[in-house]
Amino acid sequence: MLKTVTNSTFSDSFLCSFQSNDIEEHVNNFNGWEADYDQISSGAFEGSLTELSLEGMLLQREKVNQEVIKNGVTDADFVSFSVPLMEQHEAFYCDGHAFEFNHLLVSSGCFPELKTPKNTDVVVINVPTNMFQQILQEQKIAFDFSEQAYCHRLTPCHNTRELVGLLGTVMAPNGSLDFLSHEPVRLGVRDAIFQHLLEIVDKEEPHVIDPTARKRVVDRARDYVLSRMDEPPTIFELCNLIGASRRKLQYCFQETLGINPVTYLRILRLNAVHRELLLSPDVTSVQDAAAKNGFLHLSRFAGDYRQLFGELPSDTLKKRYV
Repeated sequence: MLKTVTNSTFSDSFLCSFQSNDIEEHVNNFNGWEADYDQISSGAFEGSLTELSLEGMLLQREKVNQEVIKNGVTDADFVSFSVPLMEQHEAFYCDGHAFEFNHLLVSSGCFPELKTPKNTDVVVINVPTNMFQQILQEQKIAFDFSEQAYCHRLTPCHNTRELVGLLGTVMAPNGSLDFLSHEPVRLGVRDAIFQHLLEIVDKEEPHVIDPTARKRVVDRARDYVLSRMDEPPTIFELCNLIGASRRKLQYCFQETLGINPVTYLRILRLNAVHRELLLSPDVTSVQDAAAKNGFLHLSRFAGDYRQLFGELPSDTLKKRYV
């Protein structure tokens, strides 16, 4: 369950940390985000979120032990910069594009769909758009404020190491941050983060993220499945409906999400059951939630559910009443 670890306040600043063993509780901890997460890899979920406000800048450090697909909407008045704190050998997928994890992701408004590997540790730097525009004008740096997301490669240079080191220090979940009680220190940390970001976006050419044709095929398949969760189509039916062969559908899912369509669409429905058991007051039994999402063989469903989430569906339902 949700546990508040730290809750400290400064003048015009705050620090709070949360830990959760459920993906839906984890998502609900975010400040200023409307996000949807689906757990993809199997096992019990563990997530932590640390938020620090620095004189108008909001830092959010997220650590997640499982592979997840996430998308959502951020505050339209902010620009978000996502910085990985740990090296990852697996790629992450962003709107159908596969990237090495050593990239700075920039987005504004609508957050692109992301599939992240296990054991990610990322800091999201949320900067007021008007504040950032003023700094860019003062330093005569061009910057694209469109709603389209893009990536900058984080080269192994001194500036990148300093930014990662600074973020790791000030975003330590259980660290002592008494030094931030002093306003000059808070402003100094904030301005140092600003300067590192400016040097990265000014030096590195961005990779603009356009939804690919493969991603559009995946989106059509997913939207159709979501529209009739109680009667999930077979792969044969799905191929006919979206106008693609099974081989093409397989290729599109593999290239866009790194997962085959049969597995992904089953996981999508399992996540829907999990969400309803935990959050929907209209669902009062496991059987109702399973049937509503097209699972007719309860024993097989319970086994698949336990394998994915590390608990029985009845255990998830009990959490609602704790």
